[in-house]
Formats: sequence, structure tokens, C-alpha cells
Amino acid sequence: MMDRVNIGNARLFRMEEDLGLEGSEFQLAVSVLFVTYCLFETPSNMIIKKLQPARYLAGLTIAWGFIATFSAFVQNLGSLIACRLLLGLFEAGFFPGVVLYLSMFYGRRNLALRIAYFYSTAALSGVAGGLVAYGISFIDGAKGWSAWRWIILINGLPTIVTGFVIPFVLPNSPETAKFLTDEDRANLVRIHEAQLGRAHNLRNMVKSDVIDGLKDWTTWAYCFALFPMLTMLYSFVVFLPTIINLMGEWSAAEVQAMTVPVYAAGAIVYLLSARYSDITQKRGYFVMGALCSSIIGYAMLISGHSNAVSYAGCFFVSMGLFTSSGISFAWVPTNNPRYGKRAISTGLHLTIGNSSGVASPFLFVSTDAPRFIAGYAASMGMLVVSLCLNIALHLHFKRQNKLRDEGKQDHRMDGLSPLEIEALGEKSPRFRFAV
Repeated sequence: MMDRVNIGNARLFRMEEDLGLEGSEFQLAVSVLFVTYCLFETPSNMIIKKLQPARYLAGLTIAWGFIATFSAFVQNLGSLIACRLLLGLFEAGFFPGVVLYLSMFYGRRNLALRIAYFYSTAALSGVAGGLVAYGISFIDGAKGWSAWRWIILINGLPTIVTGFVIPFVLPNSPETAKFLTDEDRANLVRIHEAQLGRAHNLRNMVKSDVIDGLKDWTTWAYCFALFPMLTMLYSFVVFLPTIINLMGEWSAAEVQAMTVPVYAAGAIVYLLSARYSDITQKRGYFVMGALCSSIIGYAMLISGHSNAVSYAGCFFVSMGLFTSSGISFAWVPTNNPRYGKRAISTGLHLTIGNSSGVASPFLFVSTDAPRFIAGYAASMGMLVVSLCLNIALHLHFKRQNKLRDEGKQDHRMDGLSPLEIEALGEKSPRFRFAV
């Protein structure tokens, strides 16, 4: 995540001037990453299990690490766009792949917190990125390099190292995990069977399940509910340094330091929410509550009452955006036990959600500075749409559970064996949706 958003930190250190960027060319450079990112997310998710997942994820990480690192050497808009397109290509398969990978190890009752451990690094990368940028600001001009080049170079190197480490620490499946004892593997199988079942299609790709995923209206509702969340998130993490910088008279180094607590608050609230989401097996309540937090935050930013109110608004936005999108990532696989449907639903969820990154940079154009009222107002409006879609999903799943509790869908089990009932997945009257 640091590789993707450090361009926002770099902007404060003459990046646009050095590369000769004018008008909305910076926003263009930010947005093009998501073109290739979106095109390759779903295809990647459909093939990851056919390959060795750990090595596949490692290869993606190494490739984008090198590209991110060598982005420090770009000299103009063309070379910057080329690097951003390649960065999106290799990052595309990583996050949806990790979500699917985690669902192979953890049951639906424990998935949100495990995804949270991973996704919270998006917020923590903001903390680390801000601290790194703050430190690097003091070596501006070292070796003839501007600070923005050092920011991009230094943030890219850990990704390369991580890529080479992945094959040695991540197993390809629970069955090949060397850190698990035979008893651990047996317990893991027992947990999965208890929460999912033993049917073949619950762990393997079946074409009819993929088609069901494409036909299910909830798949698309999830997708279009995520779109506004990620539109706001991507614009927020890239332009937060700019937003804070325009609130008052601070140095670039001070601005970087001021982003740190905003991201830290987002990470902490998200982790706590994910934990209680798993404990209560409620997803929608946390998503809807977090969206309300972000809406309040943008209202505070629009008010422009004072720098203190605007800065506090950034905290509300951060806490809401990371929590709402993060819990949503767990909500989709939780309610799709069939592997094929889960793979296509998760892939589409992230593809359509991340397509928002193409347009999100243009919410905060230079001509609207310093208030960015149009961008904040659009953000609030889109989050209200997302809130309405999530309310509809919540009410739908709640109604389905009620019908099943009353036995009104038991006819679906007529004439079916226990294994065939399990193969129904979320259509089984015995299955209960997370609401």
C-alpha cells in the first residue's frame, strides 16, 4: 500500500515541478494505476488456486516492488504513467488473492479479524509512510536527489524483500503447512467442515457456482456499495497530505507528521471493529456505522469552521473508510460458502470497487483548493448511496434468516442427501447469513 500512495507524500517535495507536470497531470498519473489494476483482479482470482498460491503471491510482490523502486528514476509524465500502469498490473492479483487465500485457512466466524490484520496495514502504511517521509525530508538534495525520489525509492525496497520471504513463510494450503501438526490439520478440517461442510464444491471451482455468482443481485449490490467507499478511500489517502497542508502554515515535514495519528486512528478502530464483528457475527452494522462516521467527517471538512474542526474531521473520515471497506471485504466471502461463487464474487467486488481509483484523484483538483467543497460534497453523496445499498443488503439477509428460522425454505431439502444439502451452500435452509 505504501508503494501505491507514497506519490501523495512525494507531491509535497517538488515532484510536479521536477517532472514538469501541469494542470491535472498529477491526478492522471495517480488514476492510471487503477486501469490495469481493475482489468486483472478477477482473472487473477480465478487462477490462483490452480497455481501455487504462495509462490504466485510472491512473484507479484517482487515484480511490483522492483517497479515501485525504479519509479524513483522517472524523468517525465510518460515514464511516470508507464510505471504506474505496470504497478497496477502486478498489484492487481495480490489483495483479492490474499482474501481468497485466508478463506482457505479460516472459517467464516474468524475471517473478518484475519482480513483486518492484513488490510489494516493499508492504514499502518500511512503511519509508516508519513514517518518515513518526515525523516527523508531532512535529506532533501542528498546525492543530488530531491526528497520525493528518496521517498519512492526507500518505500519500494521493503516490498522486494517481502516478496522473497513469502515462499518461505506461507504454505500453499493448510495441507502443506509445515508449521501445523497433524492434530492442527485435523482440527482445521473439522472447523471448516463444521462451518462450511464437506461437499466438493465448497472447496473446489465449479462452473455452475461461478454462474450463480454472476446472477446473484447481492454480488452486484456488494460491488456498487464498495465503489463509493474505495473512491473516498483512495482519494483520501493520496490527498490527505495536500488537504492538511492547505489547512494552515506548516512545513512539508510537519504535514507528514500530522498524517500519522489520522492513519493510526483508522487502523485501531478498524481492528477493534473487526474483532467484535467476528465475535457477534454481525457485518452490516459495522459497515453502516462506519459509513456514518465518514459522512460526519466530510461534513466537518465542508464546514471549514476552523483548522481544528477540519483536522478532527480527517479522523472521522479515516476511521469510517478503513472500517467500512475492511468489514465489507469479509462480508462477501462470509456469505458465499461455495468456492466458485466466493472466488467470482470476491474478484468482482474488488474489481468494481477498485475501478473507483480511476476517477477518485479528480475529486480534489487544484482549482478547488483550499476548501475542496465540491470534492467533499461529492464524497458525502456517494457515501450516502453506499449506506443505502448496505442497508438493503442487511435487511435482505435478515429477512432470509427469519424465513429459514420459521422453516419456510425447508422444501429446498426435499429428496436431497446431507451432502447434497451442503452443496447448496448459501441456498441451503440450514445456512445463516451474516447480517
